[in-house]
Amino acid sequence: MADLKDSIQEQLSELDSELDLVALEQPATESLRLFIDHPGGVDLALCERVTKHLTDLRAEYSLEVSSPGPKYRKEQS
Repeated sequence: MADLKDSIQEQLSELDSELDLVALEQPATESLRLFIDHPGGVDLALCERVTKHLTDLRAEYSLEVSSPGPKYRKEQS
Protein backbone atom coordinates (compact mmCIF):
# COMPACT_ATOMS: atom_id res chain seq x y z
CA MET A 1 0.00 0.00 0.00
CA ALA A 2 3.03 2.30 0.48
CA ASP A 3 3.69 2.23 -3.27
CA LEU A 4 0.08 3.17 -3.95
CA LYS A 5 0.27 6.02 -1.44
CA ASP A 6 3.46 7.34 -3.06
CA SER A 7 1.88 7.12 -6.51
CA ILE A 8 -1.21 9.02 -5.36
CA GLN A 9 0.91 11.72 -3.69
CA GLU A 10 2.87 12.15 -6.91
CA GLN A 11 -0.35 12.56 -8.91
CA LEU A 12 -1.70 15.05 -6.38
CA SER A 13 1.51 17.07 -6.64
CA GLU A 14 1.01 17.23 -10.42
CA LEU A 15 -2.45 18.72 -9.82
CA ASP A 16 -1.30 21.15 -7.09
CA SER A 17 2.14 21.16 -5.50
CA GLU A 18 0.64 22.09 -2.12
CA LEU A 19 -1.78 19.16 -1.95
CA ASP A 20 -0.89 16.59 0.67
CA LEU A 21 -2.18 13.04 1.04
CA VAL A 22 -2.60 12.81 4.80
CA ALA A 23 -3.95 9.26 4.94
CA LEU A 24 -5.01 6.43 2.67
CA GLU A 25 -7.42 3.71 3.74
CA GLN A 26 -8.75 0.71 1.88
CA PRO A 27 -12.06 -0.12 3.59
CA ALA A 28 -12.89 -2.76 0.95
CA THR A 29 -11.07 -4.52 -1.86
CA GLU A 30 -12.38 -2.19 -4.55
CA SER A 31 -12.52 1.07 -2.63
CA LEU A 32 -10.08 3.70 -1.43
CA ARG A 33 -10.55 6.52 1.06
CA LEU A 34 -8.18 9.46 0.66
CA PHE A 35 -7.75 12.22 3.22
CA ILE A 36 -6.17 15.31 1.70
CA ASP A 37 -5.00 18.62 3.07
CA HIS A 38 -4.09 21.95 1.51
CA PRO A 39 -2.83 25.18 3.10
CA GLY A 40 -5.81 27.01 1.59
CA GLY A 41 -8.24 24.48 3.03
CA VAL A 42 -10.18 21.65 1.47
CA ASP A 43 -13.66 22.18 0.09
CA LEU A 44 -16.01 20.10 -2.02
CA ALA A 45 -14.66 21.61 -5.25
CA LEU A 46 -11.10 20.55 -4.41
CA CYS A 47 -12.25 17.02 -3.51
CA GLU A 48 -14.02 16.88 -6.88
CA ARG A 49 -10.91 18.09 -8.76
CA VAL A 50 -8.80 15.44 -7.00
CA THR A 51 -11.31 12.71 -7.81
CA LYS A 52 -11.42 13.69 -11.49
CA HIS A 53 -7.61 13.93 -11.64
CA LEU A 54 -7.18 10.35 -10.37
CA THR A 55 -8.77 8.81 -13.46
CA ASP A 56 -6.57 5.72 -13.48
CA LEU A 57 -7.55 4.86 -9.90
CA ARG A 58 -11.25 5.31 -10.67
CA ALA A 59 -10.94 2.50 -13.21
CA GLU A 60 -9.99 0.09 -10.41
CA TYR A 61 -11.51 1.56 -7.24
CA SER A 62 -14.39 3.59 -5.99
CA LEU A 63 -12.86 6.72 -4.45
CA GLU A 64 -13.86 8.70 -1.41
CA VAL A 65 -11.91 11.95 -1.10
CA SER A 66 -12.22 14.13 1.98
CA SER A 67 -10.34 16.22 4.51
CA PRO A 68 -9.28 15.20 8.01
CA GLY A 69 -10.90 18.46 9.14
CA PRO A 70 -9.75 21.65 10.83
CA LYS A 71 -8.65 19.82 14.01
CA TYR A 72 -5.89 18.12 12.01
CA ARG A 73 -4.63 21.46 10.68
CA LYS A 74 -4.47 22.96 14.18
CA GLU A 75 -2.53 19.97 15.51
CA GLN A 76 -0.01 20.29 12.68
CA SER A 77 0.63 23.99 13.28
